[in-house]
Amino acid sequence: MKSLTQRAWLSLGVMIAASTANAAEAPPPSVSQPSGINLGVTSFFDGFAGPPGWTHLVYLRQSRATSIRNNQGKDVAVFDDPSIEATVLLNQISYISPSTIGMGAHLGWNAIIPLTTVDASFGAAGPALADNATGLGDLTTGPQIQFDPVFNAQGRPVFSQRFAFDVIVPVGKYDPHKDINQGANHFSLNPYWAATWLPSPGFEVSWRLQYLYNFKNDDPASSTPQFFNGQSLRDVQAGQAAWANFTTSYEVAPGLHLGLNGYYFKQVTDDRANGHRLEDSREKVLGIGPGLFWAINKSDGFWLNTYRESQVENRARNDYVVQVRLAHAF
Repeated sequence: MKSLTQRAWLSLGVMIAASTANAAEAPPPSVSQPSGINLGVTSFFDGFAGPPGWTHLVYLRQSRATSIRNNQGKDVAVFDDPSIEATVLLNQISYISPSTIGMGAHLGWNAIIPLTTVDASFGAAGPALADNATGLGDLTTGPQIQFDPVFNAQGRPVFSQRFAFDVIVPVGKYDPHKDINQGANHFSLNPYWAATWLPSPGFEVSWRLQYLYNFKNDDPASSTPQFFNGQSLRDVQAGQAAWANFTTSYEVAPGLHLGLNGYYFKQVTDDRANGHRLEDSREKVLGIGPGLFWAINKSDGFWLNTYRESQVENRARNDYVVQVRLAHAF
């Protein structure tokens, strides 16, 4: 089984061996993706970063999963009545320089730190995963380049974009004897491109294309002993991944946009244990749902995002994800 990890919201990776282990047997090696990756955390108007200067963003996210899926998208039979709830409070500080380095590009920096509470429960007829309660997650930080908006002949903004190179730094709470941790205990690289296109007055389309490279975890976490090919588990490495956040919305009242928001995540390489590839370990998920954006004034914005997941493989399927987000530019 691929272990559960807190990714600034909750997700669960599960790898089932060809011969399914029963509840009394130790599970196959555990591999955790890092904390802090962005599945629908950002959404409408993502290509805009607000005015130059400092911006503070606060996110509150709640999710609940009652199904754990294998590599064929079916429930993992060994888990009895799983219920995994996560509440995440994220604080983000972003800075964009008012000075340009040419071609309308502005250098900047951002930092995100989550505070996460996880509550996992399981029925008595199967194994249980041990959670790490409440604690800080890993730090996501890195440089960014925000471009000035492109305007059409009528003076209306039609396109804006940003490039960033985030690094996930393993400073979060981590217990090698727990299955569910806020921290991942390894570094990750997470570059992305965010853009917003305004094809006509009132319409908005945004996307964030992301890539993830994970380094090794030399102290894998599990509440039970871990072995691979008859040897103790020394290290694990989560596979690389690529995914997109996407939105479309329409302005139904001045400053108020209603629309759809979503994400599609796909792991593109297998996990590794003791340097060896783990077959059928790649995760996949599609999340989609209604949402809104409200431009309160020139300095403040409000987002409401909801998601329901499908096409889930090798992870927990969230019954729902609800998030509110506030931004204030100084």
